[in-house]
Amino acid sequence: MSNDIPNFNLLAVFSAVMEQGSLSKAADQLSTNQSTISTALIRLKKEIGQELFVRKGRGVVPTSYAQSLYEQIKTPINELNGVFQSMASFDEQASERKFVISSPEHLQWVLLNSFAALPNQNLSLEVFDQPDNDDRIYEDLLTQEFDAMIEILVPEHPSIASEVLYQGDFAIVCREGHPRIQGEISEAQFMTEKHAVLDRTRRKVRSLSHYTSLDLSKRKIAFHGRSLFSNILLCSQSDYITVVPLSMALQFQERLGLQLFKPPFVYEQMSHYLIWLKKQNNDPAHKWFREQVIRTSDAMSKTLKDRRLRF
Repeated sequence: MSNDIPNFNLLAVFSAVMEQGSLSKAADQLSTNQSTISTALIRLKKEIGQELFVRKGRGVVPTSYAQSLYEQIKTPINELNGVFQSMASFDEQASERKFVISSPEHLQWVLLNSFAALPNQNLSLEVFDQPDNDDRIYEDLLTQEFDAMIEILVPEHPSIASEVLYQGDFAIVCREGHPRIQGEISEAQFMTEKHAVLDRTRRKVRSLSHYTSLDLSKRKIAFHGRSLFSNILLCSQSDYITVVPLSMALQFQERLGLQLFKPPFVYEQMSHYLIWLKKQNNDPAHKWFREQVIRTSDAMSKTLKDRRLRF
């Protein structure tokens, strides 16, 4: 092996392949093609004199040497990328940048309204629902299809940074004319009534189960909804109950004629995290975007504060 430091571009390509787990995804991230990625890896292999990847099935897996190399170079590569990003310019008054984010339902309209109110109407936001599949939850972030995500759990990935946006309460929701629930709900009633639940998990567990020790597996589940709103709408027209973030329940309480209750069992508040790629820490445009999301979240929290106190 030569004592010369390998070409930075080759190391950057290698780092992208390690982060993305495949040549094709690394090519997408770097806006190039798979052939270019493959050629760069061959050149790096020759420069350092070590095997980096071996074929397995239709893809490749890193060797132990590649794993060790990546652990040692990922931080300086991200820092060097950050230097160049910080030297770029971003003018929020003139930019025509489109930002892309995935977000829980109860925050989507808040984010869209925030961007719609900006003086520069050429700055735009595109919002996606949260991924349904745990196995690919961060895939669109790692491939930079998303600029950021808002999630309820801290990500377990070395390339991802996070910041707490806010903490929110839950509300049990049922219709005003419910035949058995009026004015209050007990834990026994909560477990006895039929539930509408969100057909989505995080780390193989339904969202509410992350915040209470109550054995929710004993609930009587009647409906698996693809969205929180579909669950609320169903409950407004039936005798089912559901649990949603308080901020969303308050949005539709009057419109849909709903009763809201604090859960009659011990639970923790639900944290919301803004997550993004560490290598974008110093990108001026991305820093502005993160600050905009944080300001929007803070404003929403203040608006809901008085209503939450009366809940």
